[in-house]
Amino acid sequence: AEGRLAQKLPLAAVDVSHMTRDRVAIDADELATLEASLKARGQQTPIEVVETQKGQYGLISGWRRVTALRALARRGEAPDTVLALVRRPETASDAYVAMVEENEVRVGLSYFERASIVSRAVKEGVFRDETEALKSLFASASRAKRSKIKSFLPVVETLGPWIRYPAALT
Repeated sequence: AEGRLAQKLPLAAVDVSHMTRDRVAIDADELATLEASLKARGQQTPIEVVETQKGQYGLISGWRRVTALRALARRGEAPDTVLALVRRPETASDAYVAMVEENEVRVGLSYFERASIVSRAVKEGVFRDETEALKSLFASASRAKRSKIKSFLPVVETLGPWIRYPAALT
């Protein structure tokens, strides 16, 4: 009931578009490495989902794992299931915080990606404004890091749709 036990769910039951993702770009080499690891060792870390309706789940964290597992399943190299923790976030902002924290710990986001999720979360009404989004999504970040993320917001707003390699921006 508390979402502490991993459950095996059908990959098809996981909606990766349930939330706006914080990852902007995926490195093909990194994804291939993840696929090779999943093929060799299986899934070691569960994804996090929220049940949206009976038997259907919205993805909170684990987009790269789901993407890699789906590719392996399509090629018949892995089962079409995923280990998942079914969470019950009280608010949408709790789900966004969980997603961002997962990526900050695992791989880290570029400043452009960090600013992008702040901007999109505000536009979707998850947070009242950018200040609230920054403080909530990056609560464990230093004030200097939050300031740097904030400095990327105009770049995201102005150039976001046209930038081809956002993760390369420093």
